Amino acid sequence: MYKTQMEAAKKGILTKEMKSIAESESIDEKVLMERVASGEITIPANKKHSSLLAKGVGTGLSTKINVNLGISKDCPNVDKELEKVKVAIDMKVDAIMDLSSFGKTEEFRKKINYYVYCNGWNSSCL
Repeated sequence: MYKTQMEAAKKGILTKEMKSIAESESIDEKVLMERVASGEITIPANKKHSSLLAKGVGTGLSTKINVNLGISKDCPNVDKELEKVKVAIDMKVDAIMDLSSFGKTEEFRKKINYYVYCNGWNSSCL
């Protein structure tokens, strides 16, 4: 068994995340595994995130776009942050990270998930 992608790669285990990344990046699985094992490529893949779409970052892979957003005491405007989610989806970002630290954070996160997993503003998906 393994706890991290790097540990799996060092043991010669090709994980489903590695397979997915190798296919989407058009890179040989063995090359990818070697680079993960050496630390040249990292795969942020928290096992507790059930809706994870694994992405690789590092040598020989495409550039990734990450959007950080969230509501806070200084910027509590939920609609403004949801507009950022819409723009991020339209720009086909690789990751959206919610850094909310104030107010109705759980409600905000549910709205983010709705917009992300319903392909934008498709109200009929739920």
